[in-house]
Amino acid sequence: MMNYIWAIILLSSILYAFFTGNLAALSDALTESSASAVEFVFGLCGIMAMWSGLMEIAERTGLINSLSKLLLPFTKLLFPRQKDPETLSSIIMSFMANIFGAGNSSTVFALRTMEKLDNENHKSSVASNDMCTFAVVNMAFAPIFPVMAIQIRTDAGSADPYSIVVPSIITAAVTIAVSIIACKYFERRSKER
Repeated sequence: MMNYIWAIILLSSILYAFFTGNLAALSDALTESSASAVEFVFGLCGIMAMWSGLMEIAERTGLINSLSKLLLPFTKLLFPRQKDPETLSSIIMSFMANIFGAGNSSTVFALRTMEKLDNENHKSSVASNDMCTFAVVNMAFAPIFPVMAIQIRTDAGSADPYSIVVPSIITAAVTIAVSIIACKYFERRSKER
């Protein structure tokens, strides 16, 4: 569907430029925006590579394991039946990557966690409570320090790119609380049936 929408927009632009005599302006706009897009992507690649590398270093040096001890009580509260330390560690690493706004690193940890949870669920066609809770809470984790958004705002020339940190913390707290409440409510409700 999106392909059709983009095709319609592109064709409409070309037709409009043709009938209004602005083909040169359209060509200039396409060239300029293409160059800006490449610069933007390269800027993001650098920050993503840095954060992915830092998360990898933190994992290999044991820093994540040390930090995970701080999140362990929270994780045990969310996943009381979860006993496997590797699964708990993967859950925490995914949460940590989200907290610091390194979404690509989080995806790797989230996939690893879901595989472990799926194995514990005997690869059933129905997701376990732990799988559902992990998916919802992991998606609710707004970055407390939104590195990517700050980089985008810096590249766009924002006067204060860090002004979104406090709203991000508030958003993270609210979304996490709401998602946990919803998960526990539906988990309790499914047990009553």
